[in-house]
Amino acid sequence: MAAAGGLRRAGWRLWRGRAVVSKGSQHYPPLRALQASAVLRRASDEHKKEPLTSSSQQHFDSPPAGHQPEQKPQGPRPSYTGQGGQESEDYESEEQLQHRILTAALEFVPEHGWTAEAIAEGAKTLGLSVAAAGMFHSDGSELILHFVSECNSRLSELLEKEQKLVQLGEAEKKPIDEFLRDAVEARLRMLIPYIEKWPQALSVLLLPRNIPSSLNLLTSMIDDIWHYAGDQSTDFNWYTRRAVLTGIYNTTELVMMQDSSPGFEDTWRFLENRVADAMTMSNTASQVQSTGEAVVQGLMGAAVTIKNLAGLNQRR
Repeated sequence: MAAAGGLRRAGWRLWRGRAVVSKGSQHYPPLRALQASAVLRRASDEHKKEPLTSSSQQHFDSPPAGHQPEQKPQGPRPSYTGQGGQESEDYESEEQLQHRILTAALEFVPEHGWTAEAIAEGAKTLGLSVAAAGMFHSDGSELILHFVSECNSRLSELLEKEQKLVQLGEAEKKPIDEFLRDAVEARLRMLIPYIEKWPQALSVLLLPRNIPSSLNLLTSMIDDIWHYAGDQSTDFNWYTRRAVLTGIYNTTELVMMQDSSPGFEDTWRFLENRVADAMTMSNTASQVQSTGEAVVQGLMGAAVTIKNLAGLNQRR
């Protein structure tokens, strides 16, 4: 009777661990959460496809009393958070799984573009079913936003590391124009492995539903650059400086997509000239005028260039 009761309690705990779906995900509607939960269960089942031993056999094979079984070292196990906030072993959160899938999918972007096919291939490399692609929008927007977010994080780490070297006296502080140029160039160089498919990415980011997330990532990146550049302005200059740098970044990005020069030499020359122009602004009036021109040029140039380049497989 005690053994049977133990089995029932174990079965109840297992059923609860498999049936509960996390409330923590805020990125997808209920239907997508159910799809994600199904993928998580399938992934867990695949990892558990091992010969099972019956409960009765486990009972009879129990070691004698007083015997201390050998403890094998165990690394951290993935966990899944249930509705009550408790974590069940052998699960990982939806956000963690999605992050792993999207990161793996980047390898296939040069071949498949920013598509569900690339996501499916990334899931396969993790031993998951191609059905995992159903956790994401079919337009590939989440894959693009994931890539942009990862690039921004890498840039922030680079700038923070450089700042620490300056504080420790191991490197000299760069002039503001050189710092801005190097930061923007470092960020744009992250696009090079995917430059053939980047027009497609921009066209997806300009879709109405993706614009808020896209702008948030762009402004966050620009703000990080100015922060590490030492900007401490609290007046109108705070806005104009960020608007000008946004225009410089956007226009240089468009030039880069059409640049066929060796090592993107024309792109970096264009960037250097635009930063120099921004640094030579003589007064607030000309700064405001140039800010408006930069923003308009960036938006209009993006619309025209993306229309011409989206879908092309080679740079001109």
